[in-house]
Amino acid sequence: MESIYITDIFWDRVFLNVIITGENLEKKDLYLSSKNDTYKLSLTKIENQKYQAIINITNIENGKMLGNKDYTFRIKMDKKDKIIEITDEVGYKLVNLDKVYRYGNECYAYTVNFDVEKLEDEKLTCILKSRYMKMNFKPEKCSNMSKKNNVTSHLKTGLRNFIEASLQILYNFFSTLHFHKKNHILFMSETRAPISGNLKALDQRIKERKINETYKISYSFSKSLEQSYFKLIFQWIKTLWKMSKQSFIFIDDYSPLLKFICLSPKTKLIQVWHAGVGFKSVGYARFGFGGPEPYNSCHRKYDYAIVGSKALIPVYEEVFGISKDKILPYGLPRLDNFLQSEKIDAVKDNLYKQYPELKEKKVILFAPTFRGKGQKEAYYPFDKIDLDKIFKLCEEKNDVFIVKMHPFIKEKINIPEQYKSRIKDFSNYPDINELLYITDILITDYSSNIYDYSLLNRPIILYAFDLSYYELVNKIQRPVEKYAPGKVCQNFEDVINTIKNEDFRLDKLEKYRQENFDNIGKSASDLIIDNIILKGEKDDKKNTNNMC
Repeated sequence: MESIYITDIFWDRVFLNVIITGENLEKKDLYLSSKNDTYKLSLTKIENQKYQAIINITNIENGKMLGNKDYTFRIKMDKKDKIIEITDEVGYKLVNLDKVYRYGNECYAYTVNFDVEKLEDEKLTCILKSRYMKMNFKPEKCSNMSKKNNVTSHLKTGLRNFIEASLQILYNFFSTLHFHKKNHILFMSETRAPISGNLKALDQRIKERKINETYKISYSFSKSLEQSYFKLIFQWIKTLWKMSKQSFIFIDDYSPLLKFICLSPKTKLIQVWHAGVGFKSVGYARFGFGGPEPYNSCHRKYDYAIVGSKALIPVYEEVFGISKDKILPYGLPRLDNFLQSEKIDAVKDNLYKQYPELKEKKVILFAPTFRGKGQKEAYYPFDKIDLDKIFKLCEEKNDVFIVKMHPFIKEKINIPEQYKSRIKDFSNYPDINELLYITDILITDYSSNIYDYSLLNRPIILYAFDLSYYELVNKIQRPVEKYAPGKVCQNFEDVINTIKNEDFRLDKLEKYRQENFDNIGKSASDLIIDNIILKGEKDDKKNTNNMC
């Protein structure tokens, strides 16, 4: 089938101009189609193989405007209907083409937005979304509107709203019972169990300094998204009881419960984010693309958020939607002793005792992030790994290829028996940072594991086979090519050649290290203990939590 692309889209007031490139398009029919509506568009040839369609957004046909629907650009060829692809350049341009037309004394708006979606074979297309909006006079209240307008859905929504409101009432009652809230610290996560990473390192340092002799330390670790809704409610009630006692609560990720709870002014909430910095957009960096609601999010409720360096303050100012003064560049507790030679030697000795086949070999660690919308749908396309080629490379160089998939991915990689001497699945190994010590080359993609590993000053390869799709559809916060700490490869053959030729772009690694680390040699845990926990004994809480 002929190649036909949308090669440019731009606005001229209410006229949307679409440039399409292909052969003999004047003989083909162009349509803007939704599930139930189809509008034929006129094409005008502007130069060789380049055609223009102009859409009057206020008059798509016979005085009509587009409805509350999603539309695709389609072309009829040989009696077949085909969705038109877009070029990568158009995909990157779409993010700045959204339009808002206000009317009715600015109480109403007609919006035109663009999304990028994937077709088969990693091809991209654009979705035009038109919507009629009404002003929300109480934006702090965002109801759970169901698409199904029936009695059952209204009852479910009403019950859910009642339960969520009751959580605050219950917390307030528990909080009244524990009105003192002195010398209590809670380590909490709703995405990871048991305690690990930054929280574990901070907990260990608190015990080393015997802070636990004057502070009662509590723990609450569960995987909320893996529980049924009603089982989750009972889990939350137990968690609320613990939370109501605390003077300090430390969390390491998004916490759904805190979406519904305004904490007591006597309790400080500190986010010790699990990731250093990668490329994935999270939190309010995804606002408008499936991110948090304007007000109803736990991220805005942090009293402090701990990040790795001053350069990352603007990044997490966007992610959490809080002011810069609440973002403290203390470093990550889990990296306090990361470069300590005694620790490295002890971890390596232990690993080699468990896996003697790794000793005297170079280790290539493959540790990508997941694909999919979230924890429940997480997967990785294992067909993007050429096991035969990586096995032959490892045989040639006496290397071992270790696979460590993201914890969200439940499916295991299938390693044929003939490859198992050189390719091994370490996905169940609990601590990836321990594996980093024996790793000679890290292959990842958009994951933040590049942050920790870059401290070891060893080669990093970013295998981004879906780079355009990931940047345009999943959204990224920082351009991958610009900020990558090493070579970016978009096919596995390039990965193999990069290892063979040792073309790792170490200059990019050095630049990344300089930009993202301030406190190497200092203890992030001690800075948190001294400036938040111990200082909190003397200072009254000056700022109440946002959103409450």
